Amino acid sequence: LVTLDEQEHILVVTIHHIASDGWSLSIIVQELVELYNSYSEKRPLELSLLQLQYADYAIWQRNYLQGELLDNKIRYWKEKLQGVAALHLPTDYLRPAVQSTKGAILGFHINGDLLKGLEILSHREGVSLFMTLLATFKVLLYGYSNQQDICVGTQVANRTQQELEGLVGFLRNTIAFRTNVIGDVQFVEPLNTVKVATLEELATTDL
Repeated sequence: LVTLDEQEHILVVTIHHIASDGWSLSIIVQELVELYNSYSEKRPLELSLLQLQYADYAIWQRNYLQGELLDNKIRYWKEKLQGVAALHLPTDYLRPAVQSTKGAILGFHINGDLLKGLEILSHREGVSLFMTLLATFKVLLYGYSNQQDICVGTQVANRTQQELEGLVGFLRNTIAFRTNVIGDVQFVEPLNTVKVATLEELATTDL
């Protein structure tokens, strides 16, 4: 707790990803706010009791992912990702001889009118906004690389049961979404392809 003056402080919290994921942050903030308000207002805490703890989830996952079920899930992903090729995108510089882990983050904002249009399109086609943006990204990659087989990895919260939604912990997983993008077609075609693949692959997020 950093004291700026008598009435102003900054609380700095450092949490390793092994203890929580992005979904957990909002839960932690909400509970800290409730703890602070309860203390300052001298009233009882109003925090809901959890049906499960992270240890319960970890034990369940260990017992669940074994035997034939685990073999089937591993077989699915081996078949799904067999023969995946790297995208050959145009770059300003040659790729280094030794691959590194250096990366960057590019942030941008979507204006309200464009967002509303995307939401209308998503609702009309019966897809989520995530599916629409993923399909758009894949079409963009196709345009740059001229490769049809495109695999994109993204993170999922992996809270597939309602009982897990209020849980603080590292439940996040990374899923590879692989589909073929065909040029010179209406956008709804790659969008529907992405929809089918996304629903199928999200069913395996627990591996």
